[in-house]
Amino acid sequence: MTTEKTKDGVRITNQFRAKRAMVYEFKCEGAKLAVHVIPRENADDGGEWRVEARTGHAAESPSVSQWGATRADALREVGLAWAAQEETSGWPHFDWEAVTKALTAVRAL
Repeated sequence: MTTEKTKDGVRITNQFRAKRAMVYEFKCEGAKLAVHVIPRENADDGGEWRVEARTGHAAESPSVSQWGATRADALREVGLAWAAQEETSGWPHFDWEAVTKALTAVRAL
């Protein structure tokens, strides 16, 4: 298990493969975040990569899923969609730039 920490307190606590996805679990200033990075499976998928971010395993846990041409593009879209939900739904705040740096450090992007 590799642990990467940024100056902003974002830290990868675990990483593992789940079916076709790579899952990266983070601890961000006390909040937990799981980022799933999934390659395209079907020709009708919305892009080459799908990134899903969620705070828990329960169905009602906040989650966002977005497609992109690259893993970084999909993550950027997830960050934008999450930030919009933070304002309207009171979801936990995550520093998506720090998440991106941590994922880049472990060659996930």
